[in-house]
Parts: sequence; C-alpha cells; structure tokens
Amino acid sequence: MSNPAPAAVQARLLRIFHRAFVQARNLAHQGDSQQLYDLADTFELLPELMARWDKTTLTRIRSILAEYESAHPNSGYEYLSLLTADDPDSQGNGCRSVGASECGNQDG
Repeated sequence: MSNPAPAAVQARLLRIFHRAFVQARNLAHQGDSQQLYDLADTFELLPELMARWDKTTLTRIRSILAEYESAHPNSGYEYLSLLTADDPDSQGNGCRSVGASECGNQDG
C-alpha cells in the first residue's frame, strides 16, 4: 500500500512539476537536448517518491533537485526554493533573475 506525500508537499511538488514542464518546453524550443535529457532524468523519479512517502523522502527529493540545479546553475529555475518555501504562492515563481528570459514564459 502506498503512503502519499503530505498535502502541502504535494502542492509544492505540483508547482515544481509545472515549472519543469515549462522548462522542458523551453529547452526543446532552444534545441538543448542534453539539458532536456537531464531534466527528464531528474523528474521521472519524483512521482514514485511522492506515492511512497516516508521520513526520508523529502531529503531524497531535495538531493535530487539540488543535483540538477548544481549541474545547471544558470538555467534560471530554482526548484529547491519552491520546495522549501513556506507558502509557494507568496514566494515568487521559482526563477532566478540570471535566467529570467527563459523563465519569462511561465504560463504559455
């Protein structure tokens, strides 16, 4: 039987998934297949972790996201900041100013 992530964490992770899909679309448009691969490789793990939550899962997710952000520090996306925000709706959009042009196409 699965033990899903707490509701507040699920909400944060859904917002993170949204940002990841926006970034994937932008990377595909730019033709950056290596970073797109890295993004997919990172995020494919998260749904299963969300469904089988335990006391170590949040730490594992932080580590996975930190590894991606470390490999792509100028991508403009800050997934960890969205995960750790107390209220993701009031903590900005998870984009760094360095890559604001890439993050600028958030909703479209």
